[in-house]
Amino acid sequence: MCIRDRKYCIGVSSGTDALVLSLRALAIKYKGDEYFERSDRVITTPFTFTATGDAILRSGATPVFVDIDRETFNIDPLKVRGYLRSHGEKVVGIIPVHLYGQACNMNEIMEVASEYNLFVLEDAAQAYGGMWRERKLGSIGTLGAFSFFPSKNLGGFGDGGMIEYCYNSYVELL
Repeated sequence: MCIRDRKYCIGVSSGTDALVLSLRALAIKYKGDEYFERSDRVITTPFTFTATGDAILRSGATPVFVDIDRETFNIDPLKVRGYLRSHGEKVVGIIPVHLYGQACNMNEIMEVASEYNLFVLEDAAQAYGGMWRERKLGSIGTLGAFSFFPSKNLGGFGDGGMIEYCYNSYVELL
C-alpha cells in the first residue's frame, strides 16, 4: 500500500529520476517506445527547478514553457489552453508544478488534458501533503512525481523520490 492512499507507488533515487522514469513510462504507453520524439511537446511552467525541463529533454520530447498565473505563481491553465488552440497537434502532455505546497488549478488542467487527450504528470516535489479540493497533490494526474531531497518539505537524509500511479484520477476528481 502506498503511503498516500494510492494503490501503487515506486521508490526511485531522486525527484529528477521520478520525472524522467515517469515520462519514459508514458512514452512506452502512448508511443510504444521508451522515448518520445523531438517533435513531441510537453507543456510545463518556466517557474520551476531545472529538473522539470531537463526530464522532458531526457525523455526525448521538447519542453514548451507556458507562463504562470501572477496570483498563484503556478502554471496558468488559460495560457495552456491558448497554446493548445494554436499549437496543440504536437503536444502529448502537461507537467504542472505545485510550488510551496500551493496547488495548481487541477480541475482546469485535467479538463484541458481530457479535451486534448494528454497525460498529466504532476511535479509535486515541493508539495508533499498539499491538497486540491480534498485530494492530495500528486494523486490527481496520470502520474505524480515526488522528491525527498533534504531541502524538500518531506526530506530524507540524502536523495530519494517516488512515482505515484493515479489510475482513473480525473473521474474521481469529478
